[in-house]
Amino acid sequence: MIRIVYGAKGSGKTAKLINEANEMVEKSAGSIVFLTYTDRYKFDLSYKIRLINVENFGIGTEEELAGFIKGILASNADIDMLYVDGAHRVTGKKVEDMQFFYDDIAKAGKNSAVEIILSASTDVLPAFLKDAECEKVI
Repeated sequence: MIRIVYGAKGSGKTAKLINEANEMVEKSAGSIVFLTYTDRYKFDLSYKIRLINVENFGIGTEEELAGFIKGILASNADIDMLYVDGAHRVTGKKVEDMQFFYDDIAKAGKNSAVEIILSASTDVLPAFLKDAECEKVI
């Protein structure tokens, strides 16, 4: 299952993801992974959450990011939640131009028990995300 947390730049999406991940540490029986494009949040997240800066792995395209996420899911059976902050920043694309990525991740999410939560910097979600569970941050 995937869930999209969206809103304009600076609306608090990352803070929401960080707060939720920190709260879920105590509730989750499995691991929590937080993917982002910076090391800036390493002191904001609980030490129990695995923080991965995808730029350290040379990730820069939709295909690379989707493949990286699927690799994490395939190699770690104990993950309960996977947060992806700023996929659009990693790829250098607008959310509406990332249908391949979101479709690929949704497919991977259906084939696993992991809840995947993604942030998206946009005020209006594109039509291809109409079936995803979405939450707007204002």
